[in-house]
Amino acid sequence: MKLTVFQFEGTPEELDASEALRALTGHGHASKELPGKTGRVEGVAGWVPGVAEEGQETVRRLLERGPAAELFVTFLRETTQWPQVGVHGIKRKNSEPGEPYDYSRYLRLRKQGSQLGGFAYVYAERSSINLRLSYTEQELQAMGVGSARVLTTGNREYRVSVDLTGRTSLDEALRLARIAYDAT
Repeated sequence: MKLTVFQFEGTPEELDASEALRALTGHGHASKELPGKTGRVEGVAGWVPGVAEEGQETVRRLLERGPAAELFVTFLRETTQWPQVGVHGIKRKNSEPGEPYDYSRYLRLRKQGSQLGGFAYVYAERSSINLRLSYTEQELQAMGVGSARVLTTGNREYRVSVDLTGRTSLDEALRLARIAYDAT
């Protein structure tokens, strides 16, 4: 048996925000960027914030086909700066233990430690965001959110969707994502 011991000093917020600590403790799937990466995104050729190295190439290819890649990357850049947010690929239903995550369909944004699962499912190829919210069209209108729509199919907990088309839709997606994040 091998035992490695580390001692870290800092406030809980500093430790939660530490990428070096995440890398050392093996939480690579939640990593916002790997050591040596700048985190700057130049089009879709750059580093996609929050996505583990194993999924970078796949997500960049999806973004190349997406209608609003820069807006999608900006959404990820913003949300991955929130405390304890991880971006995860999906485990396929019939995957074997140790198989890598699947990044080819969608990504799950999740607050680490939450028992509720993800607060958003994001689709790079479509530049769309499905949020863990169940508002009606009228409630969204009352909130002043015009770019979101209510889904009638799929998981009933993820009924609000925003297609990123411009700055307004991005701002509204971020606002709604924060509500979903705070509720998880």
